[in-house]
Amino acid sequence: MTSPKRSPYGNPDSYLEIAMGNVPGKTGVNKWGTTTNADAGVATDVWDRANATDDQDIITLPTQARIHQIASDSTSDDGSPAGVGARTLRVSGLVDWVQSEITEVITLNGTTDVPTTNAYVIIHRLEVLTKGATNVNVGTITATADIDGTVSAQIQPGEGQTKMAILGIPSTQTEYMVAITTGIIGAGVGKELRTNLLVNPEPGDELTNFVVKHSFPYVNVGTSHMPHNFQTLFPDSGSSSR
Repeated sequence: MTSPKRSPYGNPDSYLEIAMGNVPGKTGVNKWGTTTNADAGVATDVWDRANATDDQDIITLPTQARIHQIASDSTSDDGSPAGVGARTLRVSGLVDWVQSEITEVITLNGTTDVPTTNAYVIIHRLEVLTKGATNVNVGTITATADIDGTVSAQIQPGEGQTKMAILGIPSTQTEYMVAITTGIIGAGVGKELRTNLLVNPEPGDELTNFVVKHSFPYVNVGTSHMPHNFQTLFPDSGSSSR
């Protein structure tokens, strides 16, 4: 029996080397998010608009590549003239489902829309780069798709970046997931949570149907935290990870 081969990058030092850009052709991604308003019996994406105010459980991606308008609901988030909140931010996403992730920097203009240079099929991260003295971002910052009018990404006040466990991967790249963690915060006994890892294998064709690749069902006592490490197996080992 042939023993499965381990990834040559399967140790903490190698992960650091990838993160530092020292391993050609490899990029590390640490994707995480928080849902603050998951209702009983309602499927909810882990992203910023699943909160008590916006109460949008499921993200709505653009129907095709769209220019996005970036704006805050606070005039303090302004880059010119410089405000006391967020001033500039980085937009990260895909312009189609073939090309690699791209980024661009936006100078905020308070509550006035600032268009992205690129049209995106998905924006999976907004991150404040420069800020004033009051807060990293005073208001809620949104990226809204032209024509569709849907919010693709959002930064909550004082957070400084999106907290969405959602990632777009182009068909020309392969991602190896090495670990996943889920948890629940809440007092009492018997709170049930099922977290599903969902993958859409054909986002270029349709955006609503997903395959369940992993599931965390458990009952908590107070606050709980559940990690899971995936064992990556390679094709020439005679085994595969499903």
